[in-house]
Amino acid sequence: MTDWLSDEWLDAAQAGLSSVQFPELDARIQFEVTDVRGGDQLVHAILQGGGLVGLAPGRLEDAGLTLTVAVADARALCEGTLQPSVAFMQGRMKVAGSMGVLLALLLFASTPTGRAARERLLRE
Repeated sequence: MTDWLSDEWLDAAQAGLSSVQFPELDARIQFEVTDVRGGDQLVHAILQGGGLVGLAPGRLEDAGLTLTVAVADARALCEGTLQPSVAFMQGRMKVAGSMGVLLALLLFASTPTGRAARERLLRE
């Protein structure tokens, strides 16, 4: 098993999620995970036509949505012990950018496909 959020983990996560059909949207999403190994970690995802075409470390200059979350909450989101809508409503996940993309992702996370995608992340 690789370190969570490492480059190797991101590669494995992208491969594991390659067959998942996300909401029919094109989105460029920046994740800012705070307090990771003494600092912050930037990860970005690119969705096109319902598929994940990119998941990589680093800043995405033209992100349409930025989500900022502490590492413990990010882990809880992946494990399913914290629901994304709850994290948002409680202010544990900060949001900047397109609320339309956020709402589509929150809806997706509550579907069987969204839960299956999260389970795939846990196996990586």
